Order: sequence, then structure tokens, then C-alpha cells
Amino acid sequence: MKTFGYELEFNGGILDKISEKYDIPCYKKAEHTSYDKYQLKTEVSITKRLDFNGQIIRVGGEFISPILSDYKTSLNDLKKWLFILKNEGCYIRPNSYDTGFHIHLDRSFIGDFEKIEKVLKFLYAFQPEIYELSKGDQKNIRNSVYFDVKPLTPSLVKEILKTQEVKLLKRKGYCICITPDTLELRYFNSSLNIDVLNSYFQFAFHLRDYILDNAMDLDLLNYYYRKALRRKDNFSLSLKRQKAMNKFLEL
Repeated sequence: MKTFGYELEFNGGILDKISEKYDIPCYKKAEHTSYDKYQLKTEVSITKRLDFNGQIIRVGGEFISPILSDYKTSLNDLKKWLFILKNEGCYIRPNSYDTGFHIHLDRSFIGDFEKIEKVLKFLYAFQPEIYELSKGDQKNIRNSVYFDVKPLTPSLVKEILKTQEVKLLKRKGYCICITPDTLELRYFNSSLNIDVLNSYFQFAFHLRDYILDNAMDLDLLNYYYRKALRRKDNFSLSLKRQKAMNKFLEL
């Protein structure tokens, strides 16, 4: 079964109030939890502030899904939660890049290293287009004092392909993370707009289908990957490249 999950970071909103009002648990950022229900988590990088009595209240954080399998039902649930979060004063600070939307895909679809190689080459080859889709760019997407979502570098990709050590991607700060359980895509800037979030999901799901499709033209992928390795300006986009990415993913 194909499963997935997500983490939505936001500004504003009083977490303890939302937790009590809607019977949703709220945990500290570093607290380990199981992913069997919707939950809130504090996010150190966003903010804490004092109320009028000098008490610390938790403002801003993460809305985290359980492990999901039915996308249509999950999207309807997300719509309801977005309405609640907005009504409770949550928002996304415009052009700040300090909040993200992370999508987790069940790791089983990249069970062998050939598929991991496919993931890395694709993401590196079309990295500027992916950052554009993510409502940011490689220079500033969530580039904050606390945290970065750094692009893949040629040296990192080549080292992983040479050593087959995907644990290098567990270092904090990269745009993807591969763990024993999931592939986490961390490119996306956060949003409380369901259409924007749906576009992120569609990219992730099409990427998963592409990796599973053994009929894909690997020679063409390697062509774009080699071109990316020689690219001097990582931030220049072209219509031809965008069309190529969409054709690969059938977007």
C-alpha cells in the first residue's frame, strides 16, 4: 500500500488553545511521537511570546498528519483543518521563507539503490524548476538563522552515488531526507491554500510513479543530469527544461 504523510508549518495561532478546543494533542518539537493521529508540535524556529500576564504561550508551530493512504479523503480532511487554523489566527508570513510544507512518502518504492539513483539524478537535474514550483528559489527558500533547505550539490550527489551512503541525506538542512522509513521532500514553502498544497502533493505522487516506472527513458534522464553537472548558473530556467520535467512526470 502506498502511504504518505505531511508536516505543515505556520505562524500565529495559540497552540494550547487549538489543542484544547479541537481535542488534538500538542507536543514539544523534540518529543518523539507516533504518527497514528493528527497532532500539533511546537516549532522553535517560528516563535514564542509572552501574554499580558508574562506567561509564555506557544505561538506558531507544525500541523502533522498521521500515516495516510486515501488521498481524496485526506485532502478533504486537510481542507477542514486549514479552515480551522485560519480561524484560529494562524497564517503564513509572506515572503519570509520561514515555514515549510514537508511531504513524506513511504520508503518502500525506492527499496533498491537503482531507484535512489533515479531520484537523486532527477531532483538534481531539474532542481531550479522544482524550487520554482515550491514557491521559492535556491537562494532563499526557508533560508533562516535557524534552518536551511539547501539544494543538492554536485559533490554531495556524486559522493552518494559513489558510496551508496544515503545516510548523508539525513544531515539537517538539505531539501530531501532519506530514512529507513520515508523519502521526505522538504522543498516546499508552506501555504494555507489547498490548491497550492495539492500541487505539491501532485508533484510528489507523480515523482513516486516515475521512480516506479521502469519504462522511463534513463538515457534522457542522464542527459539532463550531465547537463546539470556542467551548469554554471543554477538559477536560470527555460521553458524547454520545464516542459522536459513535466513530460517526465506527466504533469
